[in-house]
Amino acid sequence: MRSLYKTGFALVMAVGLFSSSLNAQFLGGMRLKNDEEGPKGQFMIYGSLDYSKIITPSSTSSTVSSAPIGLGYFINNNDLVGVNYAYSQNSVDHNVIYKQNEAGIWYSPSLMLGKYFVLIAQVDAHYVWGQQVSGTSESMENFNGYRLRAYPLIGIVLGGGWALKFKFAELSMLQTKAKEGWTKTYVAGISGSTFGVGISKNLDFRKKTKKNDN
Repeated sequence: MRSLYKTGFALVMAVGLFSSSLNAQFLGGMRLKNDEEGPKGQFMIYGSLDYSKIITPSSTSSTVSSAPIGLGYFINNNDLVGVNYAYSQNSVDHNVIYKQNEAGIWYSPSLMLGKYFVLIAQVDAHYVWGQQVSGTSESMENFNGYRLRAYPLIGIVLGGGWALKFKFAELSMLQTKAKEGWTKTYVAGISGSTFGVGISKNLDFRKKTKKNDN
């Protein structure tokens, strides 16, 4: 329970880094005001799909994952809330040994770094479920649990509502329960496993108002 409190506190601190204009100025960026032209009221879809395969003289293994695919809504010109889904699967010699699903909610504040770059934070709270090969037999057993995660991203604005997103660090806690008991996984810092690239698209369904030139 103590580790849960520590992780929750760290997640709150990560979001707090972006929560005020003072911090935005300290980081050299700016948060758009509500009366400025911006994405407030727009929707955003984002995601990535990864595939890797390793072939050795004795075996073949592969991993497929989406990390994650989400839908968000701009509650103002800087902050989004939304839902997302992620899936991963590991196979050895064409036999699936592990598959995991995640679904949950997320919150993402941001600040502009000039015209084309955005510094973004994101916090996820996910329910996790899946199947894995049991250590005592070759049959698959069910597991479920939860994940709390916070991470920073750098966004590059491409135009037309498109943007590239680069994740470069992570602070997370994953806890899953199977027949043998709880398994706890913690990630903190910058490493190859915490890097990721995704793409997003803003969708504007707001009614356009005609400008009055008079």
